[in-house]
Amino acid sequence: MNANVKIENSQYGKTLSIYVDSKNKVNQLMIKLADAGFVVDYEPRYEMQNYEGCFLYEDGNSIKVCYKL
Repeated sequence: MNANVKIENSQYGKTLSIYVDSKNKVNQLMIKLADAGFVVDYEPRYEMQNYEGCFLYEDGNSIKVCYKL
């Protein structure tokens, strides 16, 4: 799986954003991370110009898995 990883600022902290090349890969990576024990903030959905899902981790920081539309 090819991915572009960026660290971005959010209103609550930092976000590790993982951009993949299809919606299907967003879903696959979300399932793998959820199975590994990461806490899901929101399931994949259309959010502005992305199809994305999000996980929370310490101190308001998050991990997003995104497909740019």
